Amino acid sequence: MRLENQVTIVTGAAQGIGASFARCFAAEGAKLIVVDRQESVREVAANIDATAHVGDVADATFVRGVVDATVAQHDTIDILVNNAGEVWPTGPLDEWEKALADYDALMGSNCRGAFLFGRAVAPIMVVGGGGNIINASTDHVNSAPERGRHHGHGAMDLYNASKWALNGFAFDWSKALAPHNVRVNNINMGATDTEMLRSWIGTDPDPEYVATWMKSDDIAEVAIQIIDEGPGGRTGDSIGLWAGHPTVLPPPE
Repeated sequence: MRLENQVTIVTGAAQGIGASFARCFAAEGAKLIVVDRQESVREVAANIDATAHVGDVADATFVRGVVDATVAQHDTIDILVNNAGEVWPTGPLDEWEKALADYDALMGSNCRGAFLFGRAVAPIMVVGGGGNIINASTDHVNSAPERGRHHGHGAMDLYNASKWALNGFAFDWSKALAPHNVRVNNINMGATDTEMLRSWIGTDPDPEYVATWMKSDDIAEVAIQIIDEGPGGRTGDSIGLWAGHPTVLPPPE
């Protein structure tokens, strides 16, 4: 039980990688609090004896309520996985009102939610003597070696901007929280077989491409290995996991 009794919040846990984080962490003994806008997160919670909260991670009142309820129930918070996020096409030629709405929605889910939860749990982790914050990012930020530097797809500007922002949080938080044994890392994953990716790709994806996709449970295992490194482990790292490559934790940068 590598995570025995570690109190863990996972956002965006109703499906995909978030649900895998929750299941795999619970299997290693963690006490799970799962968060999502979808009511189906309650089913995930029921299957792993977790506590579920349904709401919007971009809502400061909701986030404060989740964190306060968790501390009331468990006295502390040891792990935060900022996984909540969404994606759809956006670009600089979009109609003005659509662009404003898309900005609020994507930056809210992908960036503001991580900011709110991170800021809410950091003081609790400091009082508790340490902890781990893991942000789920994208290979658009840290791309596979054979692809060179990634400059975006030309139709995902808000998604990419929101995920690049997570680097700023991780790099700065890791420095500020290092004296308190709180580690902060980003996982930048590529194509992973999830409901989100399949809805993006469409109903008839290329089988050869699908064969390269990573498995969400393997992503969760990498996250567990990061935590298992302990207080002397990496912090401020931006870890790349890429489709078509082994899904393994690389050495610290």
